[in-house]
Amino acid sequence: MSSKKIINSIQFLRGFAALAVVMHHTGGYVKRYFEPTLFLGDYFSLGFAGVDLFFVISGFIIHFTSKNYLNNPSKLTEYLKKRFVRVYPIYWVITTVLFISSWLITLILNKNIFSIGYPHTFSAYIQTYTLFPLHFAINPVTWTLSYELFFYLGFSLLIISKRLWVIPVIVLGISFFHLIVDVPDGDLNYFNFFFSGYNFEFLFGFLIFQFYKSVKLPNLLSVFLLILSFSVIIYFGYTVSDIDSLKRVLVFGLPSSLVLIALLNLEQNEVISFPKFCLTLGDASYALYLIHFPMMLLMNKIPQIMGFTVTASQEVLYSCFIIISIVITSIYVHKWIEKPLAKRLNMILNS
Repeated sequence: MSSKKIINSIQFLRGFAALAVVMHHTGGYVKRYFEPTLFLGDYFSLGFAGVDLFFVISGFIIHFTSKNYLNNPSKLTEYLKKRFVRVYPIYWVITTVLFISSWLITLILNKNIFSIGYPHTFSAYIQTYTLFPLHFAINPVTWTLSYELFFYLGFSLLIISKRLWVIPVIVLGISFFHLIVDVPDGDLNYFNFFFSGYNFEFLFGFLIFQFYKSVKLPNLLSVFLLILSFSVIIYFGYTVSDIDSLKRVLVFGLPSSLVLIALLNLEQNEVISFPKFCLTLGDASYALYLIHFPMMLLMNKIPQIMGFTVTASQEVLYSCFIIISIVITSIYVHKWIEKPLAKRLNMILNS
């Protein structure tokens, strides 16, 4: 399989995962404020499984893009620069826009949309902008980025020296024990962060890259894995909550891994290809993920601000319009802001 085909598979799944999260949050708004049995209500509550798919993809892609850095400490700086440019610049831009927008909206309309309860202390700002674990988020989805950075840190240990593999193994061992014996309580603390079930989803992706070249699956088996994976997610997924760590790994993490394996094999066998728009959406998936929640909140407030009363059926149509608007906006944000910014920073950092 060529690297281009690997990226196409990953890009498609990135776009799919991001869109699933968008549908989940949009449907959650409809369910909370309108009739939950309507389209976009309960039907897309499984969309938060897109986060688990993201983590599996991250494990795969970080191994794929940085495999030549392993046990090569001279490459650590280069690795960290690339991770920095990938995560922070567009995140800082969007976060700053949110803070400014929140201030202006509160000043002009006396309505606080984005930063309700934000402490506005120096410490809170530092934690938000650095994505420190358990930071106070003006953008609710950014908690996942803290886990991404933790995964990147774990991989960096293997770049410094393969002998440091013992540290990730210890983390995984404690995480496994925590996963098995923990009673879901939703507590936010650093122990739950560092030893979460998400570590295994990242590991799944890491291992898939390690072994996929040596294990080529028949097309029929790959299709069966796709059907099985989505069947498990749909059948059991409605019983899984955000705080059910073990269930999330079993019902979302493992099936997501099988989906990735199946698509990689089908593409390797040249059975499937991906439409250009799907790949474009995959390219813009990070921007889509970052802007969708605040954009959804703002657009849903516009009718209220203008004095319109929206019925449940009108909200469904309006939500579809919001989703389309978010997708289009994310593509332009990626094309005109994220890509040029990353390109410019890479030039500066590598000069």
